[in-house]
Amino acid sequence: MITHKKFYQTYLQKNSYPRELKNIDLDTDPSAYIYRDGRKLINFSSNDYLGLARHPLLISRSNEFSKQWGVGASSSRLVCGNLSIYEKIENQLAEKLNKPAALILGAGYQANISVLEALFDTQVLGEKPLVFSDKNCHTSMIGMTKYISHLYRFKHNDLAHLKLLLEKYSTSTKPKFILVESIYSMDGDQADLKNIILLAREHNAFLYLDDAHSVGLYGNNGFGLAADISEDIDMIMGTFSKGLGSYGSYIACSESMRDYLINKCRGLIYSTGLSPANLGAISAAIEIIPQLQKERSDIIKKSEHVRNFFYENNMDMGTSTTHIIPWIIGDAKKTLLISQQLEQDGILGVTIRPPTVQIKKSRIRFCLNARHRDEDIKALLKSLLINWTF
Repeated sequence: MITHKKFYQTYLQKNSYPRELKNIDLDTDPSAYIYRDGRKLINFSSNDYLGLARHPLLISRSNEFSKQWGVGASSSRLVCGNLSIYEKIENQLAEKLNKPAALILGAGYQANISVLEALFDTQVLGEKPLVFSDKNCHTSMIGMTKYISHLYRFKHNDLAHLKLLLEKYSTSTKPKFILVESIYSMDGDQADLKNIILLAREHNAFLYLDDAHSVGLYGNNGFGLAADISEDIDMIMGTFSKGLGSYGSYIACSESMRDYLINKCRGLIYSTGLSPANLGAISAAIEIIPQLQKERSDIIKKSEHVRNFFYENNMDMGTSTTHIIPWIIGDAKKTLLISQQLEQDGILGVTIRPPTVQIKKSRIRFCLNARHRDEDIKALLKSLLINWTF
């Protein structure tokens, strides 16, 4: 036996918050319902916010693209995997996001890591940059950043703290970057983008925004909170895997920054391009998102109703203001037990535990989507009321 295997085994034995993969079977409407162990559950953990994963247009466009170009891109986009359809889709996306250019990449995690790595390259900048990141930014934005920059994490959504840090280094000639999300995935609250933009301008800082959980649901045309003020944001990252129903991510930026990423972003250079089927689904989603205003309005109304329930029953939902509503219970074991009780009531609400969130901040995160019916919301609130005193 290889001796170092014992370290991994020891980790598993000592892990207080073990995870496991649980099989599910998809319903005909999996954004709202799934099957687990033969039982139908109302799905309040999906990030298919608009229910587009099973939308007929996305499926037919995906099939159409597969028939025309096959099921794989065959190589990196820089080799021979850059199908001609990419340019059309990226131009459409850039127009919707009100940015000069867009670039499609793989998973959002991959995009954040590889794009930020390229932006913080010391050979290009000449020195390590100063990076000011919200404390609750996704791990994909923080993981590599702390090794290749001088990283300063300001208190979550605390712009006074961000301003203090920026002023502390106001005389530094090092390049400055600010990293934030429009909607934070664990808390469901929003960044004060207008005032963050003012701080970025005042301190000549490059503003990088992760808009992943906003795209599809917010903004004047449904393309996210960033789209309405995109001219003041240097770079926007978004995903196709949540509100847009399929898979992949994008960067919206200037044409020169797009050219730079094509030459420097390892997540693009060394990864096989997205499949034609995937590109077909993306193409269809971009086309129909502006037409889904009713669905967006319904989600916002239902979310407000659920948040009011939390408030009236003194249940800790943190600072949520969106369709993502966490029930912050605290103790990980208690949170897991309540999640299991909800499942017995036919509700899927997945537990979020450390290290994803801080110790004593375990929670059940509920995500509302367009496929939830009024009776589904009633079932959720009924189960919550029963289990609140568990």
